[in-house]
Amino acid sequence: MNPLKTVTVGVAVAVASVILAQPALAASFQRDVGDGIVRYADPTNELCVRADSTTGTAWVEVTLTRPGVIGKPIVIRDDNIRHPGATCAVLTAFDNVTYRAAYESYWSGRGTVLRGTFTFEA
Repeated sequence: MNPLKTVTVGVAVAVASVILAQPALAASFQRDVGDGIVRYADPTNELCVRADSTTGTAWVEVTLTRPGVIGKPIVIRDDNIRHPGATCAVLTAFDNVTYRAAYESYWSGRGTVLRGTFTFEA
């Protein structure tokens, strides 16, 4: 095959791949927070908190703030007794907004609260 044709075909394939590729959803995640999970779905801007289904009582509470922005925090709490599924909220904001998530999780079998923080982009 002619080297010029090979290069032309290669460039055409590369351009077609970029044009036809689905956008990356890199912001979606699921994170273990001790006694439950926090899950964010970028396509729907939905943040869900779920306490583990376990013996005894378990709960997870996440407080979202935007670093450097004054405003009311978003608090999402889930427990495995009153609400056995996940508790979710839609984050209505512009794209590429950074959130700081401070979480607390509790399980009665251990009797203590675990705390932590992480940031993510929505």
